[in-house]
Amino acid sequence: MLDRTKAPDIQEIETVSLPTAEVIQLKNGGTVHIIQNRTQPVIRLDFVFKAGKWQEKKSGVSDLSNKMLFEGSKNYTAKQIAEKVAFYGASFENNHGYDRSEFTLYCLSKYLLPLLPVVVDVLQSPVFPEKEYELLKQRNQQNLKVQRQKNSYLATHRFTKLIYGDNHPYIFGFDENALDPIQLDDIKDFYKDNINKNELEVFVCGDIREDVKKEVIEELEKLDLKNNKESSKEKYINNAATSINEAFIHIDDSLQSSIRIGKQFPKIGDPDYHKLVVLSEILGGYFGSRLMRNIREDKGYTYGIYSTISPKEEDSLFYIGTDVNYTVTEKTVDEVQKEIRKLQEELVPEDELNTVQNYMVGKFLNDIATIFEQCDRYKRIVLSKLSPEHYNNYIKTIKTITTSELNELANRYLDLDSMSTAIAGRNPE
Repeated sequence: MLDRTKAPDIQEIETVSLPTAEVIQLKNGGTVHIIQNRTQPVIRLDFVFKAGKWQEKKSGVSDLSNKMLFEGSKNYTAKQIAEKVAFYGASFENNHGYDRSEFTLYCLSKYLLPLLPVVVDVLQSPVFPEKEYELLKQRNQQNLKVQRQKNSYLATHRFTKLIYGDNHPYIFGFDENALDPIQLDDIKDFYKDNINKNELEVFVCGDIREDVKKEVIEELEKLDLKNNKESSKEKYINNAATSINEAFIHIDDSLQSSIRIGKQFPKIGDPDYHKLVVLSEILGGYFGSRLMRNIREDKGYTYGIYSTISPKEEDSLFYIGTDVNYTVTEKTVDEVQKEIRKLQEELVPEDELNTVQNYMVGKFLNDIATIFEQCDRYKRIVLSKLSPEHYNNYIKTIKTITTSELNELANRYLDLDSMSTAIAGRNPE
């Protein structure tokens, strides 16, 4: 009988085991990764193309182009696509990214085969109706106007321009009239040049039976996309002005200021990357972090402040973000710098490091609790060309990093003179 007077034994986590994918090369050039899990009768299907901001010739083209695929295909109107997906209680959506774009279908496993022909038709036979394009463009222009009323949007947009320059694909958001010059021909050209079957990665995860798997492969091999030669990824130059690392966007009558502070970090495959994630976690990665204790709990300047590392295929961006009352903007920046200097000048106490280590390991295990989350980790390994041991190395780094290593990293990577700061809000003067 279970003795409820005794707490269960605590076991240290040494390694993590992600599901192994079956990799199948399609006859039409695409690659399919299948991860089976029969615990729930659901399936997620991800079509991943090299069709993100990095591949566009005009800002905003990739976003509009990918959305236009849902506005009508050879055999289905936009209404019929939506009704068909809704009839089966499914979800079919696009996630437009910096390096790639994904088209994702969520559905019950028993409805995958009826839905797959619709998905294939949407991807390979869009008709790009002009009327729907004009309406889509108007909606996105209006949404951009709304977003550009937000301090946080303007601060992040300007911050990434300080980091990368004015025309880099890793800039967050859009300039005020960025979508205006885009024509329907631009949309068609982007689709033709970038939705390629030889660049296609398909990830299938969930309850997929062997008999269904065979039919899915047959359906996917019907994808008749243009087979472009493998695209040579343009090497964008970081043309940010090195002499300018601060920007203030004045907004009349704004009661808050949005603050972004940060710099470029090594790419996700770099030997220091996992160690820097731990450093960022201590600084501002969780509710008990130093920035939260100081600026929220002690000073009461904000409801929340965070630091994070945003990895992309060609770069990583470290930044600190918060929203504060405009009257304490400068004080907040001073306190952020104070916490960074403290990391450079003093060793992190062992008990604080132990707390963060336990938190990070526990959070990671919680974040891979479902098959979809596990597939996301596998997808990151494939698309970023990481070692299969990437996440085991992550756990190992968390558990073994020392306070002296953190101090050395803080001095090497968190140099305040190398950081950029963007603020959007009301000038307190």
